[in-house]
Amino acid sequence: MKPNYRVILSILILISMLGALFTNFSIASSQEESPYHTYLPLIFKNIIPDPPSYFSTTWYVTLGMLQTMSTGQRNIYYKGVHAGNLTAPAGRQDQLVILHFGRPRKVDTQIGTRVYFDTSGEVTSIKDIIIYTKDFINGYMVGALANNDTESKLDLGVGTSNLNYEYWDEGVCLGYFCTTEDAYNHGKAWAQMVITLNDWVKTQGYASRVSVAGASDIELAWNSALISHAWVKGFDDYDQGKYIFYNFGACEGCDIGINLTKPPDPYKDLTGDWTHAKVHYSAWGAPPAWPIPEIYLNNGYNANQWANISKVGVMLGYVPIYFFSPLSQYQACLGNNDPSCPYMDNTPQEAWIQLYKAINARPETAQKYIPYMTDIDWP
Repeated sequence: MKPNYRVILSILILISMLGALFTNFSIASSQEESPYHTYLPLIFKNIIPDPPSYFSTTWYVTLGMLQTMSTGQRNIYYKGVHAGNLTAPAGRQDQLVILHFGRPRKVDTQIGTRVYFDTSGEVTSIKDIIIYTKDFINGYMVGALANNDTESKLDLGVGTSNLNYEYWDEGVCLGYFCTTEDAYNHGKAWAQMVITLNDWVKTQGYASRVSVAGASDIELAWNSALISHAWVKGFDDYDQGKYIFYNFGACEGCDIGINLTKPPDPYKDLTGDWTHAKVHYSAWGAPPAWPIPEIYLNNGYNANQWANISKVGVMLGYVPIYFFSPLSQYQACLGNNDPSCPYMDNTPQEAWIQLYKAINARPETAQKYIPYMTDIDWP
């Protein structure tokens, strides 16, 4: 039987709340010895804490990023060194990074992805992705050790997506990743890859410094919930009950306002066959799923959407979503002519504050702190 991580998290939250409760009791007891009594208000002011002092860089993996340099190392190795250099300041700087290897692809019997800017029609296979991910991890360890850092930890997500281009462009799924069998087998292969990488991390002696998760940019406009959930199910069935994946996707069409008197409808029709409840399943309801949501919009609507998804989960009997980090795209928008960038270029700090405020608007979805910030970029 798989461990129920959500139950474990609930117990930890409950212990934390009880600790605060008993602390208040001890204060009241000490006041009984004084002739003066202080009555503490039952209304708590939501003070926004400072975001983390640094952010990591998540990468779109392009064909150029996989090329071998004159030094004999691939470019992706130096992206790992870049991550290791983040640990240069004194103390511990843990970070979360996602390597986005692109949309699912299969050629003959080879399952993998189409990395960005690859027009060859070939596949970057699971075997290749394992090699490239090892390069990144080795680079990270070299960069961190060069800064005399022996403590900081890297949580690394190896990413794909649920994109079928024809579904996104025309609303009709054509070719690969259009059947539940395709999606299930891709999710299965992704979980097996994560196991292989974590086993390698252990043999290298990196386990105290590096952990590897799966990741998928699951977006409602890119494929149906039926196909997307099949990928999640394939991953879940083959993750050995202990490995996770990050859903670093979007929630297009989800409610954009936080209404404290009228909660979101779990079964509201969104894009295609998606509902709020189905978004929740792919981001948190499925045992291995943990969301790193895209918080791109400057107006805060993305953050509100994900706070509403957490509320939907609570309504359905789940513990509130725990957010490790928002995902912003500030660096990817720098110098980019994408017409959406002027209103979708939150800085990591802006994305963090928006998400923190949104999930803490309701006590039932509140989270004391969001530990990470990560910002996606092109190499």
